[in-house]
Amino acid sequence: MAARTQEKYQVRFAWGAGGAARIAHDTHLLVWVDVLPAPATHGDRERQRALHSLAAQLPEGPEVVLGTLANATAIAGRVTRLQAERGDRCVVAIVAAGRHHAPGDDAAEAAGEATDVPDAPDFAVEDLLAAGSVVDALAEVGIDHTSPEAAAACAAYTGLRRAVKHLVSASESATALEPSDVHAALAAQDGLVTLRESTSRA
Repeated sequence: MAARTQEKYQVRFAWGAGGAARIAHDTHLLVWVDVLPAPATHGDRERQRALHSLAAQLPEGPEVVLGTLANATAIAGRVTRLQAERGDRCVVAIVAAGRHHAPGDDAAEAAGEATDVPDAPDFAVEDLLAAGSVVDALAEVGIDHTSPEAAAACAAYTGLRRAVKHLVSASESATALEPSDVHAALAAQDGLVTLRESTSRA
């Protein structure tokens, strides 16, 4: 079992499924931040299936929603509603998906290193900025007891707010996609996308 971290904070941040396992303990909402589709994913329907399949593999308990560059305000609204329903604070795990390489595209694999090591995502600027936008939106509604990791993601977003779309369009992840796919991701709707309902009885 992964060591539990950031437990004392209401808003937490980590990368990938491994990070989710570390920070999702006793959380009520998990925001899976995945801005750009994987190069092998063709079409919105296939992407949605992949996201729902992934959500089923995340730690049990919290409701899982998708985080994009457009829906931070909707996520903050969901958190405030959960707090009202609970009559208590809502603990949020924000998890950036990061970049995952196709088989044979990884330097370690190419070097002949063991492949039974859990996949760790590479840094993805688009997911960092979107995660930071969620932290910022939560702070705007008064939910600002953030971990240092979450605060750093927020600072990246607020410091680069005016250049976000340019940075994402020019990112390493974007260069692996068709321009139309990048444009569609940047034009994502601002609504809440629920990938999994809560499995917790609390």
